[in-house]
Amino acid sequence: MTGRVISVKLQKTATVLVERIATHPLYKKTFTRTKKYLVDDLVGVKTGDIVEIIQCKPISKNKHWRVVKVLGRSLAEIAEEQMKEKAQEVIAEVMPEANEKLEENKQKEAVASQKVVMDNSTVKLKSKKKGRTELSK
Repeated sequence: MTGRVISVKLQKTATVLVERIATHPLYKKTFTRTKKYLVDDLVGVKTGDIVEIIQCKPISKNKHWRVVKVLGRSLAEIAEEQMKEKAQEVIAEVMPEANEKLEENKQKEAVASQKVVMDNSTVKLKSKKKGRTELSK
C-alpha cells in the first residue's frame, strides 16, 4: 500500500494516511476513503513523504505495518520518475547502442565517486556510512 506520512512525533513510529477511491454500489458516485496506520519506521521518514508500507507481525498494540521504501516527496515527483523510466525503456528498444553507453557512463561515475586517491599506491574507498573508509591497494 502507498500512503503519505502525516506525523513522525513518536520514536521509530510514523503515522501514514492511506487514501482509496470507493464507489457507491447504488448511486455509482465515487468518493475517497482515508485510513491512518501506525507504521514501524526504521528508514527515517519525514512528514510529507510518500511511502510504501506492508503488513507485518504485530510490533505493538496498534502497530502492524512497516515502511518498505520512501517513494518521494510528492506524487508529481513519483509520476515524473515513472515517466522517465518508461521513456528510457522505449529509447532502449529503439536505440540499444545508446542505452549501453548510458549504462557504462553511470557505472564509471559510480566508481569514480567512491574512490579518492591518497597516494599513487593507496586508494581510499568512500563508505556509505559517515566517517568510515576502507583502504585498498
